[in-house]
Amino acid sequence: MRITSFILSFVCASVLGAQARLQFSSDQVEQGRAQYAGACSACHGLSGGGGRGPSLVDGLSVRRATDAKLYGAIQKGVPGTEMPPFPFADNELWNLVAFVRSLSAPASEAEISGDAKAGSDLYHGAGKCSGCHKIRGSGGVLGPDLTNIGAERRLDRLRESLLEPNVEIAVGYDAVRLVAANGTSIRAIAKNRTNHSAQVLDERGKLHLLRRGDLTKIEAVDKSWMPTDFGERFNEAQINDLLAFLAQQTIRPVEGDR
Repeated sequence: MRITSFILSFVCASVLGAQARLQFSSDQVEQGRAQYAGACSACHGLSGGGGRGPSLVDGLSVRRATDAKLYGAIQKGVPGTEMPPFPFADNELWNLVAFVRSLSAPASEAEISGDAKAGSDLYHGAGKCSGCHKIRGSGGVLGPDLTNIGAERRLDRLRESLLEPNVEIAVGYDAVRLVAANGTSIRAIAKNRTNHSAQVLDERGKLHLLRRGDLTKIEAVDKSWMPTDFGERFNEAQINDLLAFLAQQTIRPVEGDR
């Protein structure tokens, strides 16, 4: 059995060394979670956010590493750091890799109980999301483009954006109002702003280049244009439907913030 296990481990490591990724089961993730709590959480935090050791959630080095490299780092430790070797059995090491990988996995790789079709109907219908967001060139401009959001965001960050949109506002999407000469106002976002000028995109998609003398035409809004009542208007099943739809919006993998 030990020889078979060694050969399997060697074959897996060889394949993964070529940048392949294993498909881990939910059972492996859960078993890895239990092992992580006992062996790793003291340094990396209970949720992987970091402490004495680096974050396993947002760290690019972890996200970019192959599964074989993560396996080796856990098994042999990391020279020059406080990371010690953990001589666990092969299956235990792979379970830990599965859990660590799940911490930074994008929404597109997450298990979501929602119905993506129902989520699409909600997105384009009662949610009115398409009025502010584009997907593949179709939609509004007041919110970030969601064409690749399933690969760009972790599921927890995606959920947070839906239910608490003012926790983190994307760069280039600060909400402002443009005040016309007749006193009417137009929703807009400040794409770039200094003490002397501003580049503002209104809800109709028109770009306004305003200089210092024009800045009185702008009223700052201290929150996102994103509604904050999704959690009140829609039940948990509907939120999961919308998350399932958004998680499917992928065109390419990314290495940036998730």
